Amino acid sequence: MTVAGTTELRLLAPAGGAQSPEQVLAMDAAPGEPFSRSRRQTLARLSRLILHDPVLRADAASVALGYWLRRANVDSLAENFERRQCAAPDTVFAPVGRVFHVAPSNIDTVFVYSWALSYLCGNQNVVRVSSSENHLQSRLLALLSQLMRDDAELAAGNRFCTYEHDERINEMLSLWSTHRVLWGGDETVTQLRAVPLSPHASERIFGNKFSYGVMSIAAYLAASADAVERLAAGFFNDVFWFDQMACSSPHLLIWIGGVEQLDPALDRFHRTLAKEIERRRYRSATSSAMHRLNFVFNWACDVDLRADLNHADFLAVRLPDGPPWSKEICGAGLFAHQRADHLWQVAELGGQGDQTVTHFGFSRAELRELARTAGAKGVDRFVPVGEALTFDPVWDGYDLIGDFLRHVTVRASAA
Repeated sequence: MTVAGTTELRLLAPAGGAQSPEQVLAMDAAPGEPFSRSRRQTLARLSRLILHDPVLRADAASVALGYWLRRANVDSLAENFERRQCAAPDTVFAPVGRVFHVAPSNIDTVFVYSWALSYLCGNQNVVRVSSSENHLQSRLLALLSQLMRDDAELAAGNRFCTYEHDERINEMLSLWSTHRVLWGGDETVTQLRAVPLSPHASERIFGNKFSYGVMSIAAYLAASADAVERLAAGFFNDVFWFDQMACSSPHLLIWIGGVEQLDPALDRFHRTLAKEIERRRYRSATSSAMHRLNFVFNWACDVDLRADLNHADFLAVRLPDGPPWSKEICGAGLFAHQRADHLWQVAELGGQGDQTVTHFGFSRAELRELARTAGAKGVDRFVPVGEALTFDPVWDGYDLIGDFLRHVTVRASAA
């Protein structure tokens, strides 16, 4: 759409309909104090709105967002900020200023996490969300718009909008920003990185990533029934939220231990996962089931694999003992199993395109040793099964709070 030659976008929060980029950027709010009491209170109110909303309360990922925004967690972030200040007496942390966020289309809640950290750091924000219809995203934006009606500070310095990919709008918003955050697939990120920034602006990129898990066969077989059921619940969250298309969702499980123990472990794993799926009353879409099957049939043309076709809502394949390791991504509830004799062999999988390794059955010392090698190759996170999608201010190995702050050096003269 154009008005007087100006391309328009749609303002979603505060709700404003079609507007020009100039109208959206006409914010007169000054940068705020990082981690101010008023901004922490605003996020706590948003948390309550999310957790009491009947639509969002039925969505596990939205509930997780609501808990992440709760007052106790935000106060914990503020305490970490205070420790950061105390550890750097020659540094004053000020807002970076104006942040342009481009959110991914496949994860409904990421735009709130990215915005909330920047907002806590005192910045003005423009957030572009996907133009694809999404009822959960729409509900989150409606709550933000509702909150803005009673929160002048929030309304004055934050804009949530959408528009079809438009080079002119991208350039205007990018040149306005002092920091740009791009979330999305590699192709989208590559296109947006070509859009110029101010020479004084900074940028953080989050493109495609591959994630996987490591499991101790002996520890899994020795685990109690309760422990295995909790593990299945955690794995369900890691895989089935966002249809396994979050960058941190695992697509491969590497089992460490003897070959004679693997089949009993996999049988227990699949049975317990199927039980958890039934408990959650989850049903895979027919299109997802067809996608999984077609993917595996094509895969089997090139790879010697064994598929477990006994489960309606997921599909697991057993691959030859690695390496070479599989880095195939299908989503929709398809995951592969491979076996290795030793944990250190998993480090050979590490690469710049890797992100999260979920784990079960290994000591902290073993994981730290693995992280030293795999981390140097590109792996960013090692977290227990069930925490793959838990958002952290350090993401993909980058300190987001540090990104959203300007580090001003202040050294007093000697007395």
